[in-house]
Amino acid sequence: MQKVRLGIVGAGGISNHFHLPELTQIAEAEVVAISDLKRERAEKTAKRFGIRHWYTDYREMLEKEDPDAVIVATPHPTHASIALDAIKAHKHVLIQKPMTTNAQDSQLILEESRKNPDLKIMVLPFVYYDTPLYDYVKRALLAGEIGRVCMADARTSHGGPEKYQTEVAQMFDEVVDVWFFSPERAHGGVLLDLGVYSVTRLVYLLGRAKRVSAFTATLGKPIEVDDNNAVLIEMENGALAVAESSWTQTPGQNTTSIYGDKGTIHINYLGRSLAIYREGQGWSYPDLPGEKEPQHTHRHFIHCILNNEKPIGTPEEGHHVMQILDAAYQSAKTGKTITIQ
Repeated sequence: MQKVRLGIVGAGGISNHFHLPELTQIAEAEVVAISDLKRERAEKTAKRFGIRHWYTDYREMLEKEDPDAVIVATPHPTHASIALDAIKAHKHVLIQKPMTTNAQDSQLILEESRKNPDLKIMVLPFVYYDTPLYDYVKRALLAGEIGRVCMADARTSHGGPEKYQTEVAQMFDEVVDVWFFSPERAHGGVLLDLGVYSVTRLVYLLGRAKRVSAFTATLGKPIEVDDNNAVLIEMENGALAVAESSWTQTPGQNTTSIYGDKGTIHINYLGRSLAIYREGQGWSYPDLPGEKEPQHTHRHFIHCILNNEKPIGTPEEGHHVMQILDAAYQSAKTGKTITIQ
């Protein structure tokens, strides 16, 4: 059996709760090393998941272990430099969301990936929506089942990252450090953390954006980054869409609605995974599987590497999402509508 040898950069919560539990269940994946700036995190995580080698310098890991692929699972502002180093070392790369913290950095990753067309560079969270439900919705839209799409909205929200960061600190016997709240260390607030999901869903379903106007606010937490925002997007197809995100909502929300001139689609709305209204037919509630396969995110990445296929969530797609997020912050700061170049 051909295997993909992986190196993980970042031994925090997302690696311990998501990446490594999934990878350890995939026969074609072999995690050969993990690195983290914090020695104890790297060592403990390696022991927990049976990883033979751990490092405090990911560059040393790349050089000594020579993995086939790298997963970037570090705080947001470090994604760009690590991904670029991995691509330049000729590694396949999976980049945790958000791709970067600005469109200038995502453009650099895009350019570097184009110099290495044989590499698979996969940007989250696009593949999260490669599900039977979203496939069904895409087919319905393409078939014109709700007519012309005129508007849409996507909202992603919860009560904030404090609980998650507390759990991570307890995992390693550390002092709680909510770096998400520091403008110097996070480079943005909930728009980067959760707004990326809302924007990605809209782009995934409706295509590219043309213009962006946004408001960001800090309303519920004593912090210096945004904890709420609303982003109005004019899509290239003419539809108007709103992407919302919040760190001050209880219970959390992960909803998407699409409004056509002949019907409406609600995803994860009021207790139903999918509701569709078709003119002349009324409401229907398709019952669809939640996922295509267990561990789909990582199985898809491995599959694309082994079979030389394009991943869902290309650098081009990730860069476009970063253009929208960048434009939203620029619009909120200037009060102007920003055109996506």
